[in-house]
Amino acid sequence: MQESGDFRRINGNALKIIACISMLIDHAAAGIIVPIARDGLLPDGIDFGTVEFVYKILRGVGRTAFPIFCFLLVEGFVHTKSRLRYALSLLIFGLISEPFFDVTFYCRNDIYNINILQVLRENRNILADHSNVYFTLFIGLLVMWAIQSSFTLVEKLQSNNIFAYLLSGMATFLGAFIAQKIESDYHWFGVVLIAIFYIFRLFEPINLVAGYLFLASFSTEYLAFPAFILIYFYNKKRGRRLGKLKYAFYAFYPVHILLIYVARCLIYG
Repeated sequence: MQESGDFRRINGNALKIIACISMLIDHAAAGIIVPIARDGLLPDGIDFGTVEFVYKILRGVGRTAFPIFCFLLVEGFVHTKSRLRYALSLLIFGLISEPFFDVTFYCRNDIYNINILQVLRENRNILADHSNVYFTLFIGLLVMWAIQSSFTLVEKLQSNNIFAYLLSGMATFLGAFIAQKIESDYHWFGVVLIAIFYIFRLFEPINLVAGYLFLASFSTEYLAFPAFILIYFYNKKRGRRLGKLKYAFYAFYPVHILLIYVARCLIYG
């Protein structure tokens, strides 16, 4: 007789690949279609309505990525051998990614110039206005760490769990506030989604239902529904051990954004 969970066939590596492909589609639309439409560089014979339709489809597909990354962040936090190393990896790749993130999505002057350093100089007055998604994930990890530490502390003190919940709420609020303050990708609600996944991680599928209902209340994020279906089919296995190659997934973020920017420059520069 088959186990009831045999239908769950998607491992962690497969979820990462799906999320990366979805993110690539999303960022290609945001990094190429948005600026060329704004600057009136549409190819001959293609009207704005068609471009807008394609754009909405691609961005809709892209909504799948973030919930998966948040869910995998929780899985990584729970199972990692070194939370400090995990946190530092997120922070370091966030710092590496930031200039590419800025020039591709937020710079407004000289955005078809292949010389990234020059573009950054031209737009230096707005570079501090936004932060990439690695900072959201980094803050989310710190919030989970604080929540876990709160319950551990209360347990050691043999105190009432109400204090652990209060401390956890304060940690989540502070993390959300910081994310909003630095304008990290997905802002405050990205951090709260991570906290929801973490707090309800032992209660399936409540964690997914709560996460989706929360996320769907923001703009077009209701289109992220496929992500929650895919997560439901997660088999709780990481997949093949990648060793140092796991950093290829970290590097995918800055590399694919850079390639989108280069493609935009080569086509329209």
